[in-house]
Amino acid sequence: MTIEDKQDRQRRLARERKRNQRQREREQKKAVGAKEFRFEIYRGTAEALARIAQLGQFEEQAEVLTLLIHGADELAQRDPSQFKKLISVTGYANTDRGQQ
Repeated sequence: MTIEDKQDRQRRLARERKRNQRQREREQKKAVGAKEFRFEIYRGTAEALARIAQLGQFEEQAEVLTLLIHGADELAQRDPSQFKKLISVTGYANTDRGQQ
């Protein structure tokens, strides 16, 4: 058995705390069904997302996307015709933004 000095003990305990923290985070994500979602966006979409985040005073763009998804889902359930209008490619193409 090796003798552990104070600094080695602190490092070992810090590693153990971090390992335990990561394990708790993995378990929490698994419990809530978290999934990583990555996709590529282009300049116009990135600018629109930044405007929405700024207007809503959001720090995280992931939060903006989450709220938009839930809002669109609620709209789809409440008023499918308005939802279709919201996501209409034709409607988007007929706006100034769609002409870029």
